[in-house]
Amino acid sequence: MPNHTKLRTLAAARPASRLALGLAALALTLPLAACDTGVDPRNPSSPSPTESSETASPSEDASELDPTGKWSSPEKGDPFLEFAEDGSLKGSDGCNAIVTTWKVKGEEIAIDSFMSTQKACAGVDTWLSKASTATIEGDVMKVKDSNGKVIGGLEKDDK
Repeated sequence: MPNHTKLRTLAAARPASRLALGLAALALTLPLAACDTGVDPRNPSSPSPTESSETASPSEDASELDPTGKWSSPEKGDPFLEFAEDGSLKGSDGCNAIVTTWKVKGEEIAIDSFMSTQKACAGVDTWLSKASTATIEGDVMKVKDSNGKVIGGLEKDDK
């Protein structure tokens, strides 16, 4: 009878080890998926799947609310967002890169959702990775999360 006990233990451990192996494979694959440019390698000049005429440039309201330029914070890691006239947005949360698009919607700047690396950086608050919208008051950009809560602020660079 002791042989049945060993077989049961091995059989019960098998699904757990498969789950652990699957989670490890997923954890190794997800960061690589975030690196995809979305450009067809057979035709590098083709737009990526996330590009469209709607997100390729800011809305007509951009003349009233113009975030173009670099906005930054003196916090550890130097988080920043740089808004380009063509509607592209790049930046860093102080640890991880941010690449996406933006457009003006009414009196707010809508920041399209983005994937980011998930590096752990000791002592760096990565609040900017939760950016969803923003408003501008003078030289200060108030950044909000998807719930509309202000999560931080950035100052306009003079450059």
